[in-house]
Amino acid sequence: MLPAAMKASSPALRSRLNPSIKWLIGIGAACLVGVLGLKLVFDNLQDELNARSVNERARLFIGEEIVRGITGIEKDIYLLAATTNPAAVRRVNRSIDIQLQKLRHDLTVLKEGGTVRREVLLNIEGRDEMVREATYVADTEAGRHVMEVIEIEPLLDEIDEKTVGLVALLMKGWEFQENRDSAGFLALHDEIDVFLKHLPPYFARINENASRLFFDSSARLSELETRLKLQRERLKLVELGVMAMVILLAGLGGIGFVQRIDLANRQLRDAIEEMRDAKEEAERASRAKSEFVSRMSHELRTPLNAIIGFADLLSAEPLSASHQNFVKLINDSGNHLMELINAVLDHAKIEAGGLTLEKIPFDFQAAIDAVKAIVNERASVKGLEFTAQISPQLPRYVVGDPTRLRQVLINLLVNAVKFTERGSVELRIAPDEGQIHFSVRDTGIGMDEKALGRLFKPFSQADDSVTRKYGGTGLGLMISKELIEAMGGRIDVESAPGVGTVFWFWLPLQAADVLDPGSIESGRESGKLTSLVPGRVLIVDDNRVNLQLASAMLERLGLAHELADNGVTALARIAETDFALVLMDMEMPEMDGITATQQLRAREAAQGLGHLPVIAMTANALQEDRERCFAAGMDGYLAKPVSLAALQAELRRLFGNARPAVAVHAAPPSEKAGLIYDRAAALAMMGDEELLDEVAGMFVADVPGYLAEIDAALAAGDKDKLARAAHTVKGLFATFVSPAGQSVALQLEQDARAGNLAGCGELAAAVRTHAEALAGALAKK
Repeated sequence: MLPAAMKASSPALRSRLNPSIKWLIGIGAACLVGVLGLKLVFDNLQDELNARSVNERARLFIGEEIVRGITGIEKDIYLLAATTNPAAVRRVNRSIDIQLQKLRHDLTVLKEGGTVRREVLLNIEGRDEMVREATYVADTEAGRHVMEVIEIEPLLDEIDEKTVGLVALLMKGWEFQENRDSAGFLALHDEIDVFLKHLPPYFARINENASRLFFDSSARLSELETRLKLQRERLKLVELGVMAMVILLAGLGGIGFVQRIDLANRQLRDAIEEMRDAKEEAERASRAKSEFVSRMSHELRTPLNAIIGFADLLSAEPLSASHQNFVKLINDSGNHLMELINAVLDHAKIEAGGLTLEKIPFDFQAAIDAVKAIVNERASVKGLEFTAQISPQLPRYVVGDPTRLRQVLINLLVNAVKFTERGSVELRIAPDEGQIHFSVRDTGIGMDEKALGRLFKPFSQADDSVTRKYGGTGLGLMISKELIEAMGGRIDVESAPGVGTVFWFWLPLQAADVLDPGSIESGRESGKLTSLVPGRVLIVDDNRVNLQLASAMLERLGLAHELADNGVTALARIAETDFALVLMDMEMPEMDGITATQQLRAREAAQGLGHLPVIAMTANALQEDRERCFAAGMDGYLAKPVSLAALQAELRRLFGNARPAVAVHAAPPSEKAGLIYDRAAALAMMGDEELLDEVAGMFVADVPGYLAEIDAALAAGDKDKLARAAHTVKGLFATFVSPAGQSVALQLEQDARAGNLAGCGELAAAVRTHAEALAGALAKK
C-alpha cells in the first residue's frame, strides 16, 4: 500500500502535468490541421494549373489535326485531278468527304469542347493502327479562335463545290476522249488548268487561318507553362514559408512543453523523494513494531511458561478445593494469555510480510482429526453437539501447509463454540471444482450487517457487549482471513442475529502421491531405482561427513558413485567421465555449487552436450535458496539433513517422471532440557544404525578442524570463510538433529554474511560449546 504522503501527492502531480499535456495535444493538433489544410490548398492549385495545361495541349492537338486535315484535302484534290477513271474518282472523292467531315468535327470541338481522335495506319503484325485522343474543354472566357473558325468553315463549304466542279470537268474530258473530239478536249484541258491555278491561293488562305490558329495555341501553351512554372515556384515558396512558420510554432510550443515537463519532473522527483522517505519511515515503524512484538512475545513467554508450568505442578499436589480452583484459574488465564501472545505475534508477522508458508505433502485426514479432537473437548464442556462431515472423495494426502490449515480451522471452530450457548457446531469438508470447500456453521448469537462489516478488522468484534461477555481480541478471524488468502483461497460469511453464523472458505489443495517408507528397505525398490538411474552418480561436497553420509545412502540404494570436494574438481571429473547425476553442495571453497552448475550448463550449450541432471543438497533451506538453485540450472533440491526417503523420492521424480512423494519425517525433536541431539530422528533419516555410528565417529574426529576454521576466519576478519565454515557446521548439526546447535550456527552464518563481525565472537563461542557437547554425546554412544 502507498504511504499517505504518496496518496496525497498523486492528485497534485496529475494537476501539474495535465495542462502541459493539453498544451502539447493542442499544439500538435493545430500543426497537423495547418499542414493538412495547406497541403489541400496547394494540391488544388496544382491540380487546376495542370488541368489547364492539359487542356491547352489538347487545343494544340486540335490545331495540328486541322492543319493535317486541310493538307490532306489539298493533296486529294490534286490527286483527283490526275485520276483516269470513274472508280478512282469515287475513291478519292470519298476520302475528301471523310476528311471534310473530320475537319468540321474538329472545328466544332474547338468551339464547344469534346474529343478529337487521330488514327494512324501501321500495317504491323498484330497492330493495324495507332489511335490518339485528346479531350478539350472550351474556353468560355474569350473567343480568341472564333474568327479563324468563322473564316475556315465557309472555305470548307467551297471545297465541296470545287470538288463537284472538278469531277464535272473530268467527266466531260472523258466524253471528249470517247468522241475523239480533240479540239473540245484541248479547250477543256485549258479550263482544268485554270481551275487548278486557283487552288493554291484558296488553300493558302485556309492554311493561313489554320496556321494562325495553331500558332496562337502554341503561344498560349507556352505562356501557360511559363505561368504554371512561376505559380509552382511561388506555391513552393509559400509552402516552405508556412512549413517554417509551423515548425517554428511547434518548436516554441515544444520548448514550452519541455520546460513544463522539466518543472513537473523536478516536482515529481521532490514528491518521490518525499514519498520514499515516508515509505522508509513507515517500513521502519512497521519493522520496529514487529521487532517489539517479537521481543515482547519472547519476554512474555519465559515467565508465562514458568507460571503455567508451576500451576501444572501445583494442580498435582494435594490442595484444598479453594486452592485447586485458584490453580485452575491461574492455568486458564495463563493459557488464554499464551493464545493472545500467539495471535498478536502472528498478526505482526503477517503485517510485516514475514509470514512463510510451507508447501509440503501431509496427511489431510490426520490434520482434520487433530482439529476435531481439540474442538470436541471444548464443545463437550459447553454441552454442544459437534459434528464433522468429511467427503470420502477427498484425497488422503494433499500438498500445503498443515500447521496453518489447522490454525484456521481451530480459530473458526473454537470461535463458533465460544459464541454458541446451545445447539450445535458443524464442520463440513468436500471437493469443489478443483478446490477443497470448508464450512463452519453454528447456532450461536449471530451478527447483523453492521457487525459483519467490522468482522475481519483487527481488535474488532460485533459490539462492546460481546467483548465484555465473551472476551477475545478479534484477531483470530482477521488472521484466519489473511492465512486463507496467503494460501491462495478466499473466505465468506453469512449470519443473522439469533440464528447463527456460517463461514465458508476454499483452498486450492492438490492431491499428493504417497511413498511407503517401508519400501525403502526392500531390495526390490532399490533394484527398480538402479534401473532408473542410467549410470554413476557424482557427489560434490567439501565436508567429509556429508560425503560419507551421501555415499552410504547411494550404496544403500544400489547406485555406483564417485566423490569430489569442490566445484573445480567436479567440473574436471565430469569432463573425463560420463555421469548420470550430480549431487551438488551449494557452499564449497574454490568454486561453489551455483557457479559450478552455471559453468556446466554453459559448457553443455557451447559443445552441444546432453543435459546432465544436478540436484542441490544444501543446508540453505529458504525459498530464495531454492530459487537460486533452479535459476542456476539445477534440476532438483534437497534440504539438509537429507533423509533416505527424500533422496529416493527426488531420484524417482527426476528419472521416473513421478510426482514428488510424501516423505515420512521423523517426529519433531523433544524440547526438554538437556537434549543435545535426537538420535531417533537422525536414525530415521539415515535408515541405518551402523551408518549413523560411522558418520558420528567422523564428526567426532573432524569437529576440532571445523572449529579451528571458524576461529581462524574470525581472527582474520574473513567474513566469507567464516560464513562458509558456519554453514558447514550448521549442516552437521542438522544431520544429527541438534536444533540448538543448528540455530546458533545459522545465526553465525547470517551475521557473517551481513558483515556483522562484532557480534560473531559470542556466536562462535556458542557454536563451539554446542559442537563439543554434540561430539561428547556422540562419543559416549
